[in-house]
Amino acid sequence: MVVRNLPKLYIETSVINGPLSRDSRIALISSVFWDRVKAGELEAHISSYVLFELGMTRDGAKRSKLLDMASLCILDSPSGVEVEKLAGEYVRRGMIPRQYVFDAYHIASASLGRFEALVTWNFEHILREKTERLLETINRKKNIHIPRLRSPEVYVW
Repeated sequence: MVVRNLPKLYIETSVINGPLSRDSRIALISSVFWDRVKAGELEAHISSYVLFELGMTRDGAKRSKLLDMASLCILDSPSGVEVEKLAGEYVRRGMIPRQYVFDAYHIASASLGRFEALVTWNFEHILREKTERLLETINRKKNIHIPRLRSPEVYVW
């Protein structure tokens, strides 16, 4: 029997939106990423925060496509008081702007869920040096797992 040690990945909302991106590079890489998930080569996990954000999509047909994509993931990432408390610390420390608190929820969920990585296309607030540095500082001080922050591209080529 072959035991496969699949990467356990937290999938942030932008990755689910990726195949529908107007940016052809992001759409292509995202499609290949999701093909690897479908083939069982990657273990994709989401939280209720992802489903909430997808549910806010106004276009019903698009929302349906996004929820179908999300159904390829395991819905077992932490949510609730502990996640939101840690996310609040991220916001207070300036890691994530207050108006983008859901980005902080994703990072906290990936941390408390002990995921190998948080996969995102969000270069503005998540996939950046400042976030990585503060994530390491805050989580290390609290003795909380530090997930890597990665784009889907890392898992495609």
